[in-house]
Formats: sequence, C-alpha cells, structure tokens
Amino acid sequence: MANKDKSASSLSLKSIPKSYLAFTLIALLALALRIIAVLPIGYYHPDEIFQYLEQAHRLAFGYSVIPWEYRYGMRGGLVPVLLAMAMKAGDIINNQSYLYWVFPHAITAILSMGVVWSAYRLGRPYSLFVACLAMFVAATWYEIVLFAAHPLSESLSFSAFMPAAFYLCSTKKSVNTLIAAGFLMGLSALLRFQYIPSIIFISLFTLKFNFKHWVYFIFGGLFAILISSLSDIFIGEYPLLWLLKNIQQNLLYHRANDYGIAPLYGYFLDIGTNWKWLALLLPFPICVAAYRYPALFGAALTNLAFHMLISHKEYRFIFLSSGIFIILGAIGSGLLVEKWTGRLSNPLKYLSRTAVFAIWAAASLFCSNGNSGHWYQYRGVLQAEMKARSFSELCGLVLYQIDYWQSGGYSLLHRRIPIYSVLPTNSYGTRYPDTATLSSSLFLASNAVITAYSSGKNLPKEYRPMGCYQQKNGEKTEDICLFLRAGSCFKKETADNFEINKVLKNIDQ
Repeated sequence: MANKDKSASSLSLKSIPKSYLAFTLIALLALALRIIAVLPIGYYHPDEIFQYLEQAHRLAFGYSVIPWEYRYGMRGGLVPVLLAMAMKAGDIINNQSYLYWVFPHAITAILSMGVVWSAYRLGRPYSLFVACLAMFVAATWYEIVLFAAHPLSESLSFSAFMPAAFYLCSTKKSVNTLIAAGFLMGLSALLRFQYIPSIIFISLFTLKFNFKHWVYFIFGGLFAILISSLSDIFIGEYPLLWLLKNIQQNLLYHRANDYGIAPLYGYFLDIGTNWKWLALLLPFPICVAAYRYPALFGAALTNLAFHMLISHKEYRFIFLSSGIFIILGAIGSGLLVEKWTGRLSNPLKYLSRTAVFAIWAAASLFCSNGNSGHWYQYRGVLQAEMKARSFSELCGLVLYQIDYWQSGGYSLLHRRIPIYSVLPTNSYGTRYPDTATLSSSLFLASNAVITAYSSGKNLPKEYRPMGCYQQKNGEKTEDICLFLRAGSCFKKETADNFEINKVLKNIDQ
C-alpha cells in the first residue's frame, strides 16, 4: 500500500506541466521578496507618509497630519481609501500591534504581483524560457521589489498599468480583456495622472481605429472613474476636482519647483546611478524586445520624455519607464540567448540559459548595493517615534530641530496626543513661527522629545535620553534620540503655536 501511495505521489508531481510549476515557484519567490521588503521600517519619500498613510490614518481613526496638498484639495481619495481599509483591518485583528501599519504596505506589495504575471504573459508567446526569465526579473529586480513595498502612487499605478498593457498588446483581444484593460488603465491614470500621455500612446497604438474595441475599453475605464469618484466623495471632495486643482498648482503656479529642479538630462543620470554598468548593456536587448512590443516601448519613452520636460524631477516619477525597460530588457536578453544557444547540445543549452537567470540576479544585487538604502530613509526618527509610542504616559511629543517630514506622523505614532514641531533654524524662512517665543512652556506641554543627540543639550535638564538610533543624513551619520521626562503635560498657549498642523498651515506646507 505504501509503495502504491509513493508511486501515485511521484506520478502526480511529474504530471504537473513545467509551465505551471515554473510559474508557481517564481510567483512564490516574488511574493516572499515583497513581504521581506515590507518589514523594515523606513520610507522612500515623505509623500509615502504624509500624502497617503497619514490621510488613510485620518479616514480610519479620525486624526492625522494634513499637508498643503489636502488643504488645497488637490489629491484624490483613491489611495487613502484603499490604505484606510487595510489599516482598519490590521487594527481590528490586533489593535496593540503594528499590523495597521504593515497591512497597507502588504496590500501594495500584493497588488504588484500583477506586474510579475504580466511579465510572464508578455514573454510566453516566444517560449517558456523567455516567459520565465521575464517573470523572474520582474520578481527579483531590486527597484521593482522595493517600490512594490511602498505605498506610492507611482508603484500602485505601475501595478495597474502592466496587466492592462499585456491585454492591449495581445493579438487575441476579447470583450472581457478589453473591459479589464480599460478598467486597469483608468485606475493607472487616476492613481498617477502624469502617466496619461503614456496611456494615450499605448491605447492609440494598439486599438487604432477599431470602434468596438474602443467602446469596451472606455466602458471599463468608466468603472475606474466611478470608483475614484466615490472615493473622492468619501473624503469630502467633489469627484475629480482634485485633478484640476493639482494641474493649477503645479503647472500654473509651479509649486513643485519649490522642492528642487533638475536639468533636462537629469533622469539619465538617475538611471546610470541606479543601474550602474547595466545602463550601458541593456539598450541592445531592450531594442530587441521593442521590435516585438513597440507599443510598450513607446509608452515608456513617452513617459520619460514627458517627465524630462518638467523642471521638478524625482526618479520615482519615471518608474513606469524604468520598470518597462527592465522587463523589455529581460525579454530581449531571453530572445538573444535562445538565438545564440539554439545549435548547442542540450546540456550546454540548459547551462547557458540557467546562467542568464544567475546573471540577472547578480546584476540586481550589484545594482542595489549603495542604492537600496533610498527606500528606507530616516530610520532613526521613525525608530525613536516607535519607542515613544511604547511610553504608556506619553501625552505630548516634540520634534525638535528635525524636519517634520522625517517623521512618521500620526500614522506611525498612532496615539491621539499633540505633536509639536520645532523645525531646524531658517528651514522655511520667516513663515515659521518665531522661535524666540519658544520657552519651557513647550516642554511642559509634552513629555517626549525626538531630536539629534547633539541638540539634546538644549533641552531642560528633566529630559533624559531613553534610546538613540543612527540615521544617515546626506554624507554624515548622526544619532537621533528619544528624550523623556517624568510627569504629565500642561497645555500652554505658547505651545499651541507649535502644534504640527498649525505649523504646516503657517509655512504653507
């Protein structure tokens, strides 16, 4: 009987198609890497906290830091509502843990599995090897993995764009796939409206003048608009009005330029920094794959060109382009290897093709060296804030001589107590409240202070360091410490001037 069971088990394993087995193993690898990427504390850009997690926290729990974008009504509700549901679910499961913080990151990571799936499907028309290589690269390339673990509009939009792009590029389009493509492209556009030029390009290139296809595609897009509109209403805004206000502030008033401008060629420097020597090797395989997928390649170029024309540049803005280029590079390299190894004996052919997987994995590790830290910045402040949260008598927290955007706000502190912000001297010019009014009353209104260790000497003697955490700021590393004092908090009018939301409103941030 035992022999029969063993034989049946062996037969069952062998009967699984290689394509299913390979797909499942790579998918599990992709999911594992994304969950691992979720766990470390840190963020890629302050927008991750203050534009999305903070607003989700306000929807789920009723309080948050509110930045100028939401005061001006220039952000939609789609991302905050999605993350708020994840936050609330985590809190319901265990309200004493950080599940409410982990779940929004995990949701973003899980949604990015659509990118991995679409890479496989884009490579499958050519061979199982090309499909698995493309899927493997999408699963393991460090930028795609790390962006997937961070709730940003760019990563969420890319996760919607890629499956839609596969449906549009497919030679076999059906009613269902066209509606799905329209819905996903609609979400992609609403999550990151700056991707609209690329979405228009790939849609025109693939649908051309097929009226029926356009009807189904637009029908799917209307569902995305409906969901976005309901989300806007839920946060108390008029549907889609945020889009006009965003264009007004950034294109007419150039508010984004306040955060820095870069030359036309700035993104090429960014790609060189993040891809290192691979930036010199990838153009050839990318072009090979571009011949098969001109619409996808054109969408990536369109996005790159559009953002090159905008003065304020950040590498995350072109994640749609860099992600597409990497996946096309994987497909192209697979096609080249198949061509070059076609006449080799089977052992050498398998060895060569296995080596390509190893080379891509090594390239990802090599390129991540020195770059991956960008996805986990300001850990010192965040760790100090987590330590403060564990202080049961916490009744007021001061961010002293630290930019507010280095913190995790209420989304990390998760305590309904005042947060006071004393920004670094002259950080925001004369718009900042006069620091001459700062007195011991502020420190009486709180019993916890987060500041650099070197600034601790300016605190009242009652405050004692309870934990310090290293943080890299530019080229230097400093200790960020949590200082605590015993006793309760006494609210003072002077302290109210430094309440974080009042400070942000005063400096128009």
